[in-house]
Amino acid sequence: MSLIAGLMSATWYIERAGERVRDSTGTYVPGPRVRIRVDHCAVMSPYGVTVGSSSEEHNASDTVTTRRVFAAPLGTDVRPADRVVNEAGTEKWEVIGRPLVFPLTSLARIEAAVKEVTG
Repeated sequence: MSLIAGLMSATWYIERAGERVRDSTGTYVPGPRVRIRVDHCAVMSPYGVTVGSSSEEHNASDTVTTRRVFAAPLGTDVRPADRVVNEAGTEKWEVIGRPLVFPLTSLARIEAAVKEVTG
């Protein structure tokens, strides 16, 4: 079993804005967030190694931005404006850009760059 296959064993949820609805003024706004369960996923460091990417703001704040990769089974609908949330709701990652599709590898999957901003 490959390292990535071993890592892709968690359940995550994809959250996105629901269908547009009209608010009290008649303006269209995003509807309530929709939560989609996806099994056999992982949020991991790029390339399956233990190093990742993070940066700190040095402007008198405690902001830390961490970047990882969300890996999900082939066919998972992941969009640039989505959020990826773990089962406990303790980790929330924002999808950055368009996901990549790897259909012809030993472990066919979808990969999306994600980031977490804390502080």
